[in-house]
Parts: sequence; structure tokens; C-alpha cells
Amino acid sequence: MKKTLLFSLLSFLGLSLTYGQQLKPLYSKTDTLPKVAYKDLNETPLPKIEMQGKNYLGEAMRSLKSEGVKSVDINKERGVVIVELKPEYHPVLMSLSDIKKKYTNVKSEHVIFRIEDSFVQNNPKEVLVDASNIMLISVSLVKFVSDIEDLYMITLIPRTDKNIKKFNEIRIR
Repeated sequence: MKKTLLFSLLSFLGLSLTYGQQLKPLYSKTDTLPKVAYKDLNETPLPKIEMQGKNYLGEAMRSLKSEGVKSVDINKERGVVIVELKPEYHPVLMSLSDIKKKYTNVKSEHVIFRIEDSFVQNNPKEVLVDASNIMLISVSLVKFVSDIEDLYMITLIPRTDKNIKKFNEIRIR
């Protein structure tokens, strides 16, 4: 009986102390030093996709025409997303390296690739995108890295309704 009473009293005290605690907020207006967080850009890698019986890196999904996709299924056992295309949709799959060679005049090997707002973390020779659905290829020289003089960022913008509307807007300043 004493053990039960002692155990329940300790449990009650322990739970009340942990439940009633207020944590100090992580950020406040009075902070004078910034918090530093080291983030792995590849923290949430895209799953591999299977399309027309072949396996591709997940970045290929970002450039596919949504109206050309018939269905998307997930196979958890194999860890792939199975994308079934409509019979009339034939994507022109090209590697990012080939797109750089074909459509830009960038000769440098120091290139950061982005597809819309996402940085590509895989080998540009292995990442395939639907070149027929790329609306814009934006090339920018990155000047703020002192050791590398020929660093470029190439951003691919797929042809989607949202992007077409955004880029066709007329802005009056």
C-alpha cells in the first residue's frame, strides 16, 4: 500500500512539474545574437519515380505537364512513385547538363540548378526534365562568391497555368 501511494504521489508530482512547465521561447524581439541552423538542402529528397517502365530521379516530376499525367500511385515496398502518362503525352526528357549545353551559352562547370524555387541536389547529368514543358530558362551569374569567378545559377520555370499568368502580368510602377 505504501509503495502504491508513494508511486502515485511521485507520478503526480512528476507529471505536474513537467506538464506545468513553460518553455522559454526560441526567438524573441530582445535577442541580440542570431540563432544559427545548419540545414541540409537535401533533407527531404524527392522519391524516385517510375514512368513508362523506367526509373527516374524525383526532380523529373517538377517538369511534367499536369494535364499529361493520367494517374500517380505510390509503391511503398519499392519506394517509388508510379506515374502513368496519358497516351498522347510524350515528354522530351533531357538532362540538366544537356539543357545547359543546348539552350544556354554557359561554358562553366560551376552551375547551381533550380527548378522553380527548389535547388537540385543531384548530379545534373542524371536529373531529367521534360524540355518541351520548360517555359523559361533564367541564367544568372553569381558574383558574390569570391573564390569562383564563373559560378552561374540556372533556373528552369515549367509551363504551368500559374507561371504563365505570373509572367504575363503587366506591372505598372
